[in-house]
Amino acid sequence: MLFIKDIFKNKDTYTGKIDATVFCVNLFIIFVHLVLMVCYIILKHNFMIIVNTFSILFYVTSYKICVTKRDQYVSLSYIEIWIHTLLAIGSFGWAAAFQNWIFGLVAAAFLPSFRTSTYKVSLKKSFIFAMFLMFTYFLFAFISYRTGFKIDVEVPYSMIIFLFIFNNIIAFFTVILFALTYTDNTTRKELELTRKADFDELTGIYNRHALDAIGATIAKKCKETHRSYSVAILDADYFKKVNDTYGHTSGDLVLKELANILKEYSNENIIVGRWGGEEFIIIATYEIHYNHFVSLLKKIRAQVSKHKFTIENDKKIKLTVSIGSSAIYSNKPLEEAVGVADNNLYKAKQKGRNRVIG
Repeated sequence: MLFIKDIFKNKDTYTGKIDATVFCVNLFIIFVHLVLMVCYIILKHNFMIIVNTFSILFYVTSYKICVTKRDQYVSLSYIEIWIHTLLAIGSFGWAAAFQNWIFGLVAAAFLPSFRTSTYKVSLKKSFIFAMFLMFTYFLFAFISYRTGFKIDVEVPYSMIIFLFIFNNIIAFFTVILFALTYTDNTTRKELELTRKADFDELTGIYNRHALDAIGATIAKKCKETHRSYSVAILDADYFKKVNDTYGHTSGDLVLKELANILKEYSNENIIVGRWGGEEFIIIATYEIHYNHFVSLLKKIRAQVSKHKFTIENDKKIKLTVSIGSSAIYSNKPLEEAVGVADNNLYKAKQKGRNRVIG
């Protein structure tokens, strides 16, 4: 159960979404085989009962490898469905529509192509596999109409109709499912790539690249409206000592917690991000008066100084920050705002740290 919870806990990420999707597909296939098992039992079709039993056992026991070894699971699933399809066609003939599962396999064949960095190579392999499946489809169609298949058990016409409807529904549903999954996960991947480009990997807040773009936009707007904006640089005091004493892993944990504190103050007019190392930048738009901005910085400094940071082995340590700020008017670019704030940060360090100077 813990394994299943972990899958769905991470489903909002790109990889987590794929894992959750594959797991749900595994459950769906088990459901399909259970329905077919009922049909085979009603018909007393011993051969297909045995085949279906092995199929169900495979999917029931592979609920972990469908995520941990996804490629192998997908390959084995394709083989199982393909073999099951051929044996079912041989048992029930073309009228039961088991052959339409091939269309679901063709759709599924292209699913892996969107989640690999070598898209063209993956797409080529998917295309080859799809062509093989379609060749199988037309080969069995030819054999079926040319020679016909002998059904080894008596199958009522009503059961053939049921299987025909059920198999067609499954085939159409599979095509729709993989089309929706492809679209959703492709969009999710694009969003995640955008997030990686704009957000710091360690702390989850804006990175320097994104801050430069945001700051430039704010500066441009200020120039147009003849208003000012504010910038502050926050630096963790004696952070090198934290790394040297407790290790870089503990240092990373401290930076994450510090970023979380800054997130509490962020909104549409207060933008926070990691400038680099143990330095963070805070940008206030023209909607925030500079005096209010400085008051907010003092609150941040006070909160950090009181906070107990959790590092490795659940140990708690204290940390302080020094902050330099500046108010920049419409005729000044972001680079100058950062430069002034950085000079004030240096003054804060020189005067004993754990203070705000602006």
